Amino acid sequence: MAEFIKLYNDNPNQKEIDKVVKILKNGGLIIYPTDTVYGLGCDITNTKALEKIALLKRVKLEKLISLLFVMI
Repeated sequence: MAEFIKLYNDNPNQKEIDKVVKILKNGGLIIYPTDTVYGLGCDITNTKALEKIALLKRVKLEKLISLLFVMI
């Protein structure tokens, strides 16, 4: 099931952030804006989620190379 969750840089809502974290932890995918296009994201430690992205992009799992992470 798709859900639209908007996060605001100026005033992020912790409840919405928690929803996104739960989606990622459960193997879900997210779509996020970059400076030019939208990106697909998932938990990099979840093989099933990575396979979903590879399937959507129609590439082999080994060809997924973009990484985005933040240290908190």
